[in-house]
Amino acid sequence: MPGRIQPDDRRPHFFLSYARSRYQPELSDRWVVKFFNDLCTDVGHATGMQNPGFMDRQIPAGGEWPDLLADGLANCRVFVAVFSPAYFLSDYCGKEWAAFLKRYQGQAAGLARPTAIIPAMWTPMALKEMPESVRTMQNVPPGFPPAYSSEGLYGIMKLGRFREQYKETVLELAKLIKARAAECALPPSPVPTLETLRSAFAGDAPDARRPAVRLTLAAQAIGQLPEGRGPYYYGKSAREWTPYRGPEHSIPLSKFAADILGELGHCAEIKGVDEPPHEPGEAPSVLLVDPWAARDEAIGKRLRQIDRDPVTMIAPFNSGDAETVAKSDELAEGLNEVLPRSGALQGSAKRVSSAGAFRSALPKAVHEAVTRYLKTTNVHPPRTPPSMGRPTLQGPEF
Repeated sequence: MPGRIQPDDRRPHFFLSYARSRYQPELSDRWVVKFFNDLCTDVGHATGMQNPGFMDRQIPAGGEWPDLLADGLANCRVFVAVFSPAYFLSDYCGKEWAAFLKRYQGQAAGLARPTAIIPAMWTPMALKEMPESVRTMQNVPPGFPPAYSSEGLYGIMKLGRFREQYKETVLELAKLIKARAAECALPPSPVPTLETLRSAFAGDAPDARRPAVRLTLAAQAIGQLPEGRGPYYYGKSAREWTPYRGPEHSIPLSKFAADILGELGHCAEIKGVDEPPHEPGEAPSVLLVDPWAARDEAIGKRLRQIDRDPVTMIAPFNSGDAETVAKSDELAEGLNEVLPRSGALQGSAKRVSSAGAFRSALPKAVHEAVTRYLKTTNVHPPRTPPSMGRPTLQGPEF
């Protein structure tokens, strides 16, 4: 079994297990790295140890990756799992969990010890979105800041107004890691080879996968643009609309949004606002609308129709787009005129100034859209209305 035993003063207090982002991991995973570094700082202060934590990003290029990963799992005192939709879909995260759990169970059998696995909530998740095997865990212990429960670590890191609550959350996690390590007193021990293990979450899927989310694009093609609007941010169709185009961002909004949805555990159904409409309430929906398109007669008419049964919406207002900045008030007024109800919904964002701001806004919009969908959608099979008599079986008619 792999895992080289380390001296007690070199053992990591915690092993960080997380799912890598599928969209530009070298950029988006920097938030996980920041969280890890902040947590190491606080754990280091709390314990006085020189090796507070282990994360796979510490493994140098060309290093013995499987061996060093096994070393971390074999020697850590506590296993910190970064809960997210992607985490429970990751076969490798499930194997890390299984390897540590086998080590823990082998050493804690018959002993009254608390679990040595601590969840860190990356995004807010309902119990039904988690595998049944983890639902009994205390995902948010008492004493943690309220924003941690409502926004998750990613949310409170990204939003400046929660900066102090983020610091408090990391400190509380550090104290919990120190206390749990002392309570468990888990000695080092080799772990099974990950390739030989089955994911701890295989066959233990959540009751309901996160539903597909419909993204409706309200944007014009190059040939439809109004006078005074240049073609730089547009393409042959709404699917090629790239409102944040620039040296560091060249991805059409439809693909950018679909990638973010994938990180959240949702599939994306993408359609243009001019395509045949779907029935309202058929799926959770988010409207991505170009404020310039709201001035188009045909698109404006369609947006007014959508607003009768309002949907969560996001309107990019790129702060680097000089034409949009120059007419921002006029564009905002036109947007409010065609989408007054949708714009007022919780989760809607009407002035999203950058690709980074969009990445922060979309999870909130999706969360609200899914919440509204689950509250209003009909159950299946439908319940029998009270006014109808109880159905009875009848013979076939010929």
